[in-house]
Amino acid sequence: MATLDKASPEVGDIISRDTLSKMNKNELVQFGRVSYSLSLNSEQTHKEELIDSIMSAARKFKGNIEMKAVRMNTPIDVPQGFVKVRVSPGDHNPNNRPVVVGLNFQMASIPVNMDVVMDGKWIPCLEDAVERKYYVKRGDNGREMLESNDQHKHPYSILVDNR
Repeated sequence: MATLDKASPEVGDIISRDTLSKMNKNELVQFGRVSYSLSLNSEQTHKEELIDSIMSAARKFKGNIEMKAVRMNTPIDVPQGFVKVRVSPGDHNPNNRPVVVGLNFQMASIPVNMDVVMDGKWIPCLEDAVERKYYVKRGDNGREMLESNDQHKHPYSILVDNR
């Protein structure tokens, strides 16, 4: 499996055909899967088609230019205003698909089970993604009551916070 630090764009880079053309087909497939949740196959698709698919997703997911997947558990300089996070798999996402978030008419997709450096403004998207879980609780008088609590829809950890 290709790593994302060889030829993939850096935080803040503009996703362009020129940037993507420097990547080989396997790197494009991996980049498209991790960054945009695309189902790509290097053996069944030409390089230009892979680039077209990624460019189309990049126009839709404008916020991804502020995110970069990095190697897990390695020291990395996190710029001021950015955070390093890891979204964990959860009940709501059993297939570990990237988490899609929206903020101010921008969309982004955050890879699951990877360290990601991203602009700190995206953290409220994860904080606010809650789901109310209901359960039955037995009271002191033996009666059953319906209770609830809120849980994060996408559990995450902030590893470095430079906001």
